[in-house]
Amino acid sequence: MYVREYMTPDPVTIGSDDALATAWELMRSKKLRRLPVLDDGVLVGILSEYDLRGSKAQNLDRVAVRTAMTPEPFTVSPNDTMEHAVAMTRRHHIGALPVVDHGRLVGIITVKDLWIVEPRPLPEWDERPR
Repeated sequence: MYVREYMTPDPVTIGSDDALATAWELMRSKKLRRLPVLDDGVLVGILSEYDLRGSKAQNLDRVAVRTAMTPEPFTVSPNDTMEHAVAMTRRHHIGALPVVDHGRLVGIITVKDLWIVEPRPLPEWDERPR
């Protein structure tokens, strides 16, 4: 089994200069837990609901995504095995891996796709269907 068979292709993304308020609303409206961050089509980071957790008290309209994102995220290739992706998420305690092919973001694979438990669930988001 390969990552390409289970990944979500063409994931919703955001730019590093976009406001955290935009990211927050996008994640809530699309029921997403994380967003790959692209600048000029290049993956520069990933923003998760966990990254936003400490940002709630701030004025999210004035804070850029780059201040809260995880830069240079771990990635996988669409040709990697599912076992490799599972091992990476467990080793690094992360909930998703952007899927990159020849330097281009082509998808995302999450722990839900890998059939393993989310490493850091947030109680604030419990109203979302799982």
